[in-house]
Amino acid sequence: MATDPIPDDVQQQLAQFEQLRQQAQMLAQQQSQVELAMREADRTLEELDGIAKDTPLYRASGAIMVRVDDLAKLKSDLKDEQETLELRTKTLKSQIDKLEAQLQEMQTRLTPVMQRLQGPGGPGAGS
Repeated sequence: MATDPIPDDVQQQLAQFEQLRQQAQMLAQQQSQVELAMREADRTLEELDGIAKDTPLYRASGAIMVRVDDLAKLKSDLKDEQETLELRTKTLKSQIDKLEAQLQEMQTRLTPVMQRLQGPGGPGAGS
C-alpha cells in the first residue's frame, strides 16, 4: 500500500522545522566558538599574571603581531573581551533555548500528522 502524498501545508511545516533545526545547530556551533575564545582569554590572563613586567609582549592584530607595552591595559582589554564573550554566550544560550522550545512544539504537532499520513502500523505491519 502506497503512502498518501504529503499535503502542502505539512510540507511547509516540515521545511520550517528543518530550517529551525539548522539554525539551532548553527547557534550551538557559534556558542562553542565563543566558549573556546573565553577559555583562551582565561588562559592568557593566567599566563600574564606570572610574567615579569619587562617581558616583551605581542598581540595579534589581523595578520600581524603588534608589540604591547602596557601590561595593565592588555589585561584590562582581555577582561573587557571576556565580559563581551560572556554576554554573547548568554544571548546565544537564550536563542538556542527558544529555538529548541519551538522545535519541540512543532515536533509534538507534526508527529501525529506524519503517523496518520504513513498509514496504520507503518511498513511491516500485518500481524
